[in-house]
Amino acid sequence: MFSIPSLVILGITATILIVSIVVKQSSFFASATSADGSAEDGEQSFVTIYDGDNKTTMRSGAITVRDLLARADVQYDEYDTVEPGLDEEINSESFNINIYRAREAIVVDDNVKRHIHTSATNPTAVIADAGIELYDEDIVKIVPYDGLLESGMMSAYQITRAKQINFDFYGEEMIVRTQANTIGEFLAERNIKVDRKDTWASLSDDTEITDGIKFAVYRQGKQTKTVEETIKYSTKTIQDYSMNYGTQKVVKEGSDGKKIVTYEIVMRNGKEVSRKVISSIVTKKPVEQEVRVGMKVNLPAGSHEDWMSRAGISPSDYGYVNYIVTRESHWNPLARNRSSGATGLCQALPGSKMASAGSDWATNPITQLRWCNGYAVGRYGSWAKAYQFWTSNHWW
Repeated sequence: MFSIPSLVILGITATILIVSIVVKQSSFFASATSADGSAEDGEQSFVTIYDGDNKTTMRSGAITVRDLLARADVQYDEYDTVEPGLDEEINSESFNINIYRAREAIVVDDNVKRHIHTSATNPTAVIADAGIELYDEDIVKIVPYDGLLESGMMSAYQITRAKQINFDFYGEEMIVRTQANTIGEFLAERNIKVDRKDTWASLSDDTEITDGIKFAVYRQGKQTKTVEETIKYSTKTIQDYSMNYGTQKVVKEGSDGKKIVTYEIVMRNGKEVSRKVISSIVTKKPVEQEVRVGMKVNLPAGSHEDWMSRAGISPSDYGYVNYIVTRESHWNPLARNRSSGATGLCQALPGSKMASAGSDWATNPITQLRWCNGYAVGRYGSWAKAYQFWTSNHWW
């Protein structure tokens, strides 16, 4: 039998032993080493790596997934998928990393075979890894592959493409895709009920669907159609005599407007017989564009007589020229007839005719007079006869 003092001593000894074990264990965890055997500082996490059927758990102070895998000497290539991403921070005490290893796969798309590497398991994801666009109506199946000896693959991902229908449904044109074989199957698939008495359809129910086929369905008689239409903006031109002629500057950008228009349409056998507007609401007003156009012309020095002289016109014709030019343009080389488009001192139509007298025909009055002189003499024989014609007809 133990005496009471002996029991006390035994209890103290047991307590000291337990504390020592706890301290030793704490010291063990505090001095834990990294995956590469080197001691780590700072906060540490328990990280579990799931790599296929392999599971590895370690304690590490790595900051990112990339750093952790490097320390653990886990290899991966560009086709493998690591989740979370390599640059994801390890920000919790317990952290999981999944590695999905790539494998070879065969994708068959309309008899075109592609050999790829993918880590995806879902068929749609495999097709995406192959860089192939799928539509919702396309079907992907895993099928036996007959190229085993060539590729070593026993199966392939086969894409069955949906056929495209250019569908005109009550005037709304759209592209739809379907795996249906006939028009009747397509209508049933889309839950479209066609009463052939009141509705016109361009194809019969037993028509076989081919890729790109056109199909229209319309109600007979009157119907309404509401559409959004664009209201084109207008342009306001402002003449600016401080800007050189021929230059222009947009000072206010224009923008198109929008309106909702409802039409009453009469249809007969799929063709529009008539339509009229029964409602129109402007939802966005157009913004008028403002453009400044340069009108400044640096006229040559001298009087009108000096201009005529430099244009090669005989002084004896100055009076005839002055009479005609004054009435045609008031000696404004930029004068333009709004109705006919005739331009310049003599109102040439079109004004570009005067280019034969010089490239500056649009603004230089001397060049224009040079052309006018040739026109008067060539058409009427002289300025005097041109004057006689003008006074009789008030044009020339």
